[in-house]
Amino acid sequence: MTSTAPVSEPRQIAGPRRKTSARDRSIDLVSRYGTIASLVVCVLIFSALRPNIFATSQNFLNILNQVSILGIIALGLTVALVQGLFDLSLAAMATLGGFLVTKWLAEGTIGSPVVAVLAMLLVALVIGAINGIVVAYGGVSAFIATLAVGSILTGVVLGVSKSATILSGIPDGFLVMGQGKVGPVPAPVVFLAIVAVVLYVFLEQTQTGRHMYAIGGNTETARLSGIPVKRYALLALGISAMCAALGGMIVAANLGVGRPQGVGDTYLLDAFAAAFIGASTLRPGRFHILGTVIGVLLIGVINNGLSIMGVETFWQYAVRGLILLLAVFGASFLVSRRR
Repeated sequence: MTSTAPVSEPRQIAGPRRKTSARDRSIDLVSRYGTIASLVVCVLIFSALRPNIFATSQNFLNILNQVSILGIIALGLTVALVQGLFDLSLAAMATLGGFLVTKWLAEGTIGSPVVAVLAMLLVALVIGAINGIVVAYGGVSAFIATLAVGSILTGVVLGVSKSATILSGIPDGFLVMGQGKVGPVPAPVVFLAIVAVVLYVFLEQTQTGRHMYAIGGNTETARLSGIPVKRYALLALGISAMCAALGGMIVAANLGVGRPQGVGDTYLLDAFAAAFIGASTLRPGRFHILGTVIGVLLIGVINNGLSIMGVETFWQYAVRGLILLLAVFGASFLVSRRR
């Protein structure tokens, strides 16, 4: 069968390229590097105001330690957001992870801390996959599905624990996750670095990660390209749940207790804030691991600096809310410009 397509290439008949204005270039520059500049400015301001306290190597390690759990949870959330999936079960998942693993260890159900941690990660993966099944095959919005699953998990933890905190019987081998050090570096910071590197390589260097970005960019196009879109929802929400559970376990190891409520609630808003700040960094309008790391650091520096300055806690909450609002607005604006 003979083709009737024209021989000439499209570039030969295309019109002249639209010149990028100075205003557009400025907006692009600010959108890519504005968050990094903000981070640097915050560090300089707090260093100038409290040089003997803020601008020390020990305080910078403290900042990394303080944001490590938030970072782990936010990085897992980023994987879900890459596909446009909002995971609101993170708070309950973190609480479940911390409580269940301490319960197993304290009661001797699982004797080895390593086995207990791996078992909890597997449970989290299954719960995340269930979230994905409800979303992908049940046609339920991820926002609603994960909110409902989070509520179920909260009820399960409270029921199993009878609202009692695990206070004793937790082995030192588990506590090292939150209280140990590798040289001068706290163990939670090491876990944050490992999760960041693994997820960065996963999303940026593997075919699976590229498929996730394709699904987030245009689900229908990805489906027509042969990508099994529904299965990837299970994977994305599974990874998100595992990171939340890991964060909850590190909280439990750090405190030395297994709390049945309130553990993950502290991190939910900030995790979304960090991810959306990241979506306004380097790759405007796209969620990515490096951007989330920068968002986490910005939140950590602001919280630490305000605390050192003696600012009241309620103002710190207000500032974090304002950051989230600006980040969401910025990400939405940049997405609309890309289209």
